[in-house]
Amino acid sequence: MPPQLRTLSSTRPATTQQLPTEPSAPPTAHSPLDARHFLFPLVETLNGRRPPRQLSGTFTPHALTTLTDATTRTQTRLGRYRLCHVSPDAAELAGTLHMPTKVRAFAARVERQGSRWHCTEFHLLP
Repeated sequence: MPPQLRTLSSTRPATTQQLPTEPSAPPTAHSPLDARHFLFPLVETLNGRRPPRQLSGTFTPHALTTLTDATTRTQTRLGRYRLCHVSPDAAELAGTLHMPTKVRAFAARVERQGSRWHCTEFHLLP
């Protein structure tokens, strides 16, 4: 080996410095929130293709009452929606529902209760 390379290799540190890594989030045993889990059955209920009582496992009685009052039995389809996590155990949904003669906005709050998510508030705006 030429003397110039021998000098460079001898000045390198013997150990390599590890770069700091970002701390990883601890794994959670809870299931992540999937907004479609609430929105698709909701649209089917508004269309009249699903009875509201089938949503009793994911909607609280208060939210289910509001949903039952809003049932239109007309062709309704889901428009755009947004999901915002306000805390690890709560999220808010907002979006639009397209009906034959108008577009209506909705707002909902979803909270984790134990290991499952439940819709605690639902509002269909005029």
